[in-house]
Amino acid sequence: MPDFLFTDFANQNIRTGTDVVQTNGRDVVGLGPWRYVADSLATAALFAAHPRLVARSSNGRYFRALPEGGRITIEAGGAKGDGVTDDGPAMRATLAYAAAVSARGAAFHAPRYRIDRIQASEAVVQGNPPIQLVRQGDAPLDFGGATLTRIGEGRGIVFSPGQVSPVLTLPLGADVVAGSMEVTLASGGGAQLAVGDTVLWQLGELPYDKPETLNWSFASVVAITGNVVRLDRPMPEALALASVTGLNKRLLKLQPLRDWTLRDVTLVGPAEDGVSISYAERVRLDRIGGRLMGAGTVHAQYCEGLTLEDCWQDGCLTSQPSFGYAFNFAEVRNTLLNRPRARACKGLVNAEAGAQLTIISGHFENSIVDAAGASLSSQVCVVNAVGKSSVTVHDLTITGFGGYRLLETNNGVAGYDGVATFSGTLRLNHPSDPYSIPLNSMTGTLDITIAGVREVYNFERLRHWRKRFLLRDGEYRYAYGPAGLLARARVYASPSLTVGAGQQLTGLWLGRAGDNGPNIADGPSRRIEAGKDVNVTTYAGAVAGTQWNLRNQPLGLLCVTAPNAGLNAANEFVEFEGWFAEQTERDVVLSEDAVRGAGVEQDPLEAVFPAYDLPSIAAGSSASVVLPIPDMQPTDYVESVRFVGGFHGLELRSIEPQAGNLRLVIANPAAQPIDRAPTDLGIAFHHQIWGN
Repeated sequence: MPDFLFTDFANQNIRTGTDVVQTNGRDVVGLGPWRYVADSLATAALFAAHPRLVARSSNGRYFRALPEGGRITIEAGGAKGDGVTDDGPAMRATLAYAAAVSARGAAFHAPRYRIDRIQASEAVVQGNPPIQLVRQGDAPLDFGGATLTRIGEGRGIVFSPGQVSPVLTLPLGADVVAGSMEVTLASGGGAQLAVGDTVLWQLGELPYDKPETLNWSFASVVAITGNVVRLDRPMPEALALASVTGLNKRLLKLQPLRDWTLRDVTLVGPAEDGVSISYAERVRLDRIGGRLMGAGTVHAQYCEGLTLEDCWQDGCLTSQPSFGYAFNFAEVRNTLLNRPRARACKGLVNAEAGAQLTIISGHFENSIVDAAGASLSSQVCVVNAVGKSSVTVHDLTITGFGGYRLLETNNGVAGYDGVATFSGTLRLNHPSDPYSIPLNSMTGTLDITIAGVREVYNFERLRHWRKRFLLRDGEYRYAYGPAGLLARARVYASPSLTVGAGQQLTGLWLGRAGDNGPNIADGPSRRIEAGKDVNVTTYAGAVAGTQWNLRNQPLGLLCVTAPNAGLNAANEFVEFEGWFAEQTERDVVLSEDAVRGAGVEQDPLEAVFPAYDLPSIAAGSSASVVLPIPDMQPTDYVESVRFVGGFHGLELRSIEPQAGNLRLVIANPAAQPIDRAPTDLGIAFHHQIWGN
């Protein structure tokens, strides 16, 4: 039975033959008892480098802490686990010793440790010192479910080559050719590399954040000829060096973090971030939690093959606002977030600079408030995917306050929008209406409950509706379509039509019955372009003319043309096309018959008069034409009157549906008589539906 502490080693005369000693504590009985061995690794050099875990007896023998199960408890390194003492030096000393003796790492036995950041006396660290630096080649960090509570502000667990190993910058000396596996370095660059070195290329810069680039990747050097370096993978894009004013036309020689795991730890602030990983491949973060992390639980940049499993962040109300997203990524690929959770922060995931993410089974609780206790509303964005990022979300639940933005893909820089898709089931449960849900990003099921009222919409089976306006001067025409969620929409204008304020088509308003909504013909972000299919972003929520509280009202279109616009003698048109998500009832999708029976579908009809001979109309005169159409009713809606070959200068002044007939008034504004040659005449119409 041991009867001395680790700190008493210097007073013990341990004779040869006794090679393993167990203490009854480190500096107090019962705290940090451990076994120590005198073997070939227990040397004066090891003692000098790791005095917390290596001891020297009074007769000059060296004993080192012996790993158990491959690990060494940080209590053996001096940790108290009392919530008061700074256990950071003990933690870092134990991890450093474990690496020195090729152990699997440290063991954490107490539920909570009080940790401060690395001090200058302990290690020189660039920038804001973290609580723990990870080094390339370190063993996996398994905290066994322990909580690390910060004493002061700062960073958490960090890997960055710039802090733990040299990073060599090698500028390029020639333009890069797409598909080439060779790059040319500036003079003398080749001499600084060797076959087998790992490099990261950084080519091109984003206009809004100069250090970041979309064109990056890790590669191995396979051959060097002077300053020409051959890599083991091709360049995906060409780069002209003259096109870049900043630094990102270079290779970086560095040692990335590879095949490493961090698991089972909760980091408690106040702190900036929990875990920050830069330049890494095949890294796992399992069950990492953060509380009071101002800038998020996880930050990652230049990472390939990053996996986050069951990671979470719990923000707070006002004492330490979580001013950022729970999980933040830039320049990452093949990155998976499985079951991420966050509450009381400004967002779940932030993706920038071409980050490529997949999120599965996430949960976000919108419960952050300001100092007055009010919701931050539209300041909260659940998924931010900007700078050509690509995010796929499968199964997401959002609870808490209803005011938030589900998705943002634009950071204000044209041409750098991101892309996000929501598949599976998006579940929303709020006491009030949502603010903004981009329906054009939905592909699965929307299961939404507002103040206890539940509605489920199926985005896998969209119902199609189309309306074409044949344009005439000075029109102010309404058309009504189906009710329900407008999941997709597009607009096409004929190629020679002019669109916008003061042009031929001055407005095409998209809204609901009783709400005109936005003008998509003259809107700054949804402008119609003649001769092009233009997709219209569609939302649920209190924006974009499809307001949530009007979702059961028919879709409304208002088409407005300018007077004297020259449309009467032209065949110009604008066409709107929409796809609607159907509401399910008791897990049964409404049939097409049920939809038509509810009166939400038009039944388009057409009467055709072959080789119709319109009478000659004198200059400045008009003619009344009555066309027999047996199906016509006085309440019908006439969509178009079409002469094959056009009106030849005539103008259509009025259209009057009658019982069994259609009365047209056609005028000749010219100075000469017009006798239109016989041609086919088509009348498109439909019977009245509710709302028309």
